[in-house]
Amino acid sequence: MAKIHTHYDNLKVSRGAPQEVVRAAYKALSQKYHPDKNPGDEKAARIMAILNSAYETLSDPVRRKEHDDWIAAEEWEVAWLESTHQDSEHHEKPRSEAQAWATEPVSRPRRYRPWKDVRWWGGMGAMLALGCLIGVA
Repeated sequence: MAKIHTHYDNLKVSRGAPQEVVRAAYKALSQKYHPDKNPGDEKAARIMAILNSAYETLSDPVRRKEHDDWIAAEEWEVAWLESTHQDSEHHEKPRSEAQAWATEPVSRPRRYRPWKDVRWWGGMGAMLALGCLIGVA
């Protein structure tokens, strides 16, 4: 299954990490990538912006819950797409190029012949009997 990159990954913590662990991870990473320690380094500035956003989300219980719900929805969608993709792969028979271009005989659908059906004859008999009854009366 494809992995979804989340704020937890940005801070390098597990999804169930308590608030103290999230804060400690943010502190350690922000000390490493802080712009004051890396002047003029655009990559460090981008990483610091990502870390700030991740910490902002994970430090707020409401936003963290929304983020967790988003992760669950994304993982469900990825799992569903992968399962439908795998199902379609299993149903297709592997064919060589020659087999793919070979013409397969097409059978014509059988036509319905009502006079070969017992129900048709029963209906015809009922109509004939009804016609005779109406004609006699």
